[in-house]
Amino acid sequence: MKGLHQLLSAVSRSFYLSMRCLHRELRPGVAVGYLLARATDTVADTVDMDLKERLALLKMMGAAVAGDASHEAAATCFGRLGVLSSVQKHRGEGELLARFPECLALLEALPPREQMLVRNVLSTIVEGQAWDLEYFAEHSSVTCPEQLEHYAYMVAGCVGEFWTRLGLLVLGGAFSTQPEEVLLRWGVHYGMGLQLVNILRDREEDFSRGRSYLPGDDAEPWLEKAELWLKEGVFYAESLHNGRLRFSTVLPAWLGLDTLDLLKQREIPSSRKVKVTRGRVYSRMWKAFLFSWKEAL
Repeated sequence: MKGLHQLLSAVSRSFYLSMRCLHRELRPGVAVGYLLARATDTVADTVDMDLKERLALLKMMGAAVAGDASHEAAATCFGRLGVLSSVQKHRGEGELLARFPECLALLEALPPREQMLVRNVLSTIVEGQAWDLEYFAEHSSVTCPEQLEHYAYMVAGCVGEFWTRLGLLVLGGAFSTQPEEVLLRWGVHYGMGLQLVNILRDREEDFSRGRSYLPGDDAEPWLEKAELWLKEGVFYAESLHNGRLRFSTVLPAWLGLDTLDLLKQREIPSSRKVKVTRGRVYSRMWKAFLFSWKEAL
């Protein structure tokens, strides 16, 4: 990971700080997975790029991560990313796209079983990103709960699954007090809960763009479901043996729950996003620090 710490910090300072708190043996797989997912997400979110071109490039990136791209296809992909990197408003994201081949080299350097986990989660994430682009090109709203939940799994729930499988692979019995099937369920729901928070928080902004991720007009059931799933994330964190892991895992859940509380208090829709105050973030970080030294369940 030498030489890419600065890149990690540039694309997400909060993630970089969280990663530094992880068990040393977990960092490479988590960092590489994050960089690759952030790169594909940057392409998916480049609204100035033609939709068909974005989809084609996403699929090229997915094939490159899977190891299925020919030499010619990979060269085409890298060339397009190089051009796209030069027009990114976010400097860190532009650098990330330009250095995508280095991220693939880091993937190849991981142990084979870790490589497979990263390839699997990226395949699912790219599938979800492509679905999002294709679906909302023709529709304005998600039509049923199952559709929303599947999307939330593809772009976030699968990350909780990846995190769990990687932790068990690297740390074995030292990872958690809970059996694998329980951890996988909690991990998937935790990721889906975080995605629901994003959807609920961004609801008015999405409306203004002519799209809705919530089926129907009633957000209340989804607020409740997000809260339930985030609480499973807290249970997940409580089960972890390592203090650093508990800190990194519980903090997003608590901040997500705080965001849900703010959303519930809002009486009328607003184009302004709710945001947890900086003071509250610091308070939660201190609480998470104390929580990290508790004995696992």
